[in-house]
Amino acid sequence: MNQVSITLPDGSVKSVPAGAPVREVANAISPRLAAAALAGVVDGRLVDLSHPLDHDASVRIVTDKSPEALPLFRHSTAHLLAAAVTNLFPTVQCGIGPATDEGFFYDFIVPRPFVPEDLDAIENKMRELASQNLVYERQMWPREEAKGFFAARGEPLKVQLIDEKTQGQTEVSCYTIKDKETFIDFCVGPHVPTTGKLKAFKLLSTSNAYWKGDAHNAPMQRIYGTAFPSDKDLQAHLTQIEEAKKRDHRKLGRELGLFTFHQWAPGAAFWLDKGTTLYQTLANYMRHVLFPAGYVEVKTPLIYNKALWERSGHWKHYQANCFPLKWKARRRA
Repeated sequence: MNQVSITLPDGSVKSVPAGAPVREVANAISPRLAAAALAGVVDGRLVDLSHPLDHDASVRIVTDKSPEALPLFRHSTAHLLAAAVTNLFPTVQCGIGPATDEGFFYDFIVPRPFVPEDLDAIENKMRELASQNLVYERQMWPREEAKGFFAARGEPLKVQLIDEKTQGQTEVSCYTIKDKETFIDFCVGPHVPTTGKLKAFKLLSTSNAYWKGDAHNAPMQRIYGTAFPSDKDLQAHLTQIEEAKKRDHRKLGRELGLFTFHQWAPGAAFWLDKGTTLYQTLANYMRHVLFPAGYVEVKTPLIYNKALWERSGHWKHYQANCFPLKWKARRRA
């Protein structure tokens, strides 16, 4: 059998059979590392433990101490969320579920908005699936076969994603989580090897969303959550969130009688008497400090061309709460 040479981070070299999965490298190093392994980095690319080694390469095993671990946990937990949602709500359509700096989210087209009781049920289902230590199985499907599968299942968003993300490819990767019902999702991966690796996660909230952030597209429901390698890290993060809520400017402004908000102007403050006094006091102080230093004061418009908000990213995320004004230029006689 042909062998390939694997160079480890310490410079040592091991030989494994050509086509052996990355997990075999972890096994060859030590049983403890094999038990802790989450993924691998092959020639600088993050891959599943099942990734076949078919050529000489540098390999590093990813554990929960690696810098890649946190986004890997969060991406895999987003898929666990989707598996739980489709199990409990079979008619939903799945959108996307990326990891973020604060956790993860997943978007769904649903017959009705999610309510707090739904989040409790979904999180309980996620914990049930995690406790079963189910395998994240990566399967390579012919591209057109995958498109046909998701189209027949009534998931046109997945067909659209395959069209956009796999142009020029003949095969695409799909991941399964097999419980009583098999969850299948188009995804480039990678993921942790099993759901049992996911022990520290929490669903946080829901919000309205649109497919690809465009209000002209299908309305969706977004579920936000977070995940960490350990429960200690999770609890520290949740405590930080609660402490931040106590200092939220919207809460403090209301409690101190500084300003209020109204649905007619989302995100724009109505300054009350105390707040206006504070605002003017701070503005006058800044003038006192800056004018002697040579600064001058200007005022800018409150209304701008849509192109500015598209460039800043506001239009993509907040256009539903913007106030678009449309007009036609009059021709001069």
